[in-house]
Amino acid sequence: MTDHLIWAAGLLGHLLLLGVLFARKRVHRFPWLTLLIVFYLLRSIALATALRLSGHPVHQFTTIIIDLTDILLQCAVLAELTWIALKPIGPLRRATLPLLLVASGVLIVMRLAPSHHSARAASLLIHFLLAVLMVEWSIMLAFLLRPLRLSWRSHVAAISFGFGVYSAALLAGGGYFTTGREMRDYIFFSFFRIFVYLFVVLWWALSLWLSEPGSRA
Repeated sequence: MTDHLIWAAGLLGHLLLLGVLFARKRVHRFPWLTLLIVFYLLRSIALATALRLSGHPVHQFTTIIIDLTDILLQCAVLAELTWIALKPIGPLRRATLPLLLVASGVLIVMRLAPSHHSARAASLLIHFLLAVLMVEWSIMLAFLLRPLRLSWRSHVAAISFGFGVYSAALLAGGGYFTTGREMRDYIFFSFFRIFVYLFVVLWWALSLWLSEPGSRA
């Protein structure tokens, strides 16, 4: 019952966010974010339908394709956010800041993550790197809001901070490359992660519905 409620809440949250993106004409500014949310919506429906029809999870190859698509879309969204937010600064800094961000994220992952060579470990490693980059980007953006002439209520800032908060929740949950935790810890952080994500989706929907400070309604 709880799983069905969580699935329904996520489905409704994604539908609400997509409705806001299209109704308020934010799609042209955030096309990759829109595509990511569409992917999440279709993934939820497809996986639930496949499980109901076949009675067992999808094939491992399909899981790999879905996971790879998720990674590529998240990378595209991060690039989209940095490109939009850093527009007011010069082209050199606009190119070097993201490179420094990626380099520092890779160093952190190399320092913290254990070395494994399986395909599953490689996928977790990339997701771990993306979470670190999202947190780093949101912290960097918080310090650059004034130089970039942005408000925390601006759409690009709201989306970036949302990703940062959710990624921080993932990292705080310790779900990446950890051993020795009790099952109750995993259950608690699983529900904690879901709650944070639903909150972030609602925050995005509200922020994108409202006009940015200084702009006409």
